[in-house]
Amino acid sequence: MHFRMNFFVLFLSALAYGAPAFCLTTPNISANALFLYRNSNFHKEDADPMNLDEKPNGLNVREMELQLSSDVDPYTRLNLLFSISPVYEANGTGVEETWALEPEEAYAESNVVPGVLLKIGKLKAFMGKHNLLHTHAAPFIESPLANTSLLGEEGLNDAGLSAGLLLPASWFSELTLQYLRGKGENEEFRSPTPGEGVGLAHWKNLFDLSDDLTMEIGISYAQGGNSYRETTSLSGADWTLKWRPSEGGRYRSLVWAAEYLGRHQSQAGVPQEKGSGVTTWIQYQFAERWASLYRYDTLSMKDSFDPVNLPNETWRRHSLAVVFSPSEFSSFKLEADQRTGGPKNANGDGTERSLFLQANFTIGAHAAHAY
Repeated sequence: MHFRMNFFVLFLSALAYGAPAFCLTTPNISANALFLYRNSNFHKEDADPMNLDEKPNGLNVREMELQLSSDVDPYTRLNLLFSISPVYEANGTGVEETWALEPEEAYAESNVVPGVLLKIGKLKAFMGKHNLLHTHAAPFIESPLANTSLLGEEGLNDAGLSAGLLLPASWFSELTLQYLRGKGENEEFRSPTPGEGVGLAHWKNLFDLSDDLTMEIGISYAQGGNSYRETTSLSGADWTLKWRPSEGGRYRSLVWAAEYLGRHQSQAGVPQEKGSGVTTWIQYQFAERWASLYRYDTLSMKDSFDPVNLPNETWRRHSLAVVFSPSEFSSFKLEADQRTGGPKNANGDGTERSLFLQANFTIGAHAAHAY
């Protein structure tokens, strides 16, 4: 009887003050679904059933995400994020749509060292700002030209180690050091040499300019072996200005951001490939549920190793969008893009014009996005 009473008291205490360390906890579970309608002069249906198009026109499920996260113990947290998206494959008689399930991120993080956030697993590399974003959190439908062309469609994402150090400064200053294995999907870092990984550093600084205005400045650098048995280096810089008035902030806000990304690749016997791009975008919230966005981004290539897909010229793109967000769990985005430069379509047209309509829905205990 005495044992049962003690256990009952312990159970009530756990409900009131939190479960003891030896109790299992149910992970936070959330899901996100993106539905996208696309109309582009670069992705028209072709009479040839074998013409593979990975971004076909029309309505489709763009991506679904399933996220699980929970505290393992007082010192460690586990985060698992799975991506489900359509994949198009030629099957001999035409193009077949299949579905791929893959881990987008799967890592454990720990604060066991004071002032240091440690991570291990598959994670998004801290290269600038956009590379850290999940698809549903990106401000525009398509990633910046530099990110897509220099880092790949999925960005720089690989298994590795990460350490974020809070620096002793009067403002928020964080230095993140990462080591990636260099065996992921990114061709520019997939070295055949065993044990040759990628080193990366990012320095983030956040300043409170006033009660309504903040500014963030970051610089990034990464270097590692590539598939040509030489070296690839990345450099980046990002700047973000956010304004939200302390009075009326529900109805008005402004975000202005800019990011630079550069890549140098070496290959024996040929000149070094150089690619760089800049993107700048502005978002103005003009009502409680409405916002408008504009983006201008560029990409310049020199001595490209793949002149068909990465022509040696300057690409430019304008993007204009309007967003309606009924709540923090749903949004609808209408966007129009125009890109000049880069690969041409089947008709030899070098100007791509696209119209998008995206619906974004989230359920569950979705973790807050980084500031």
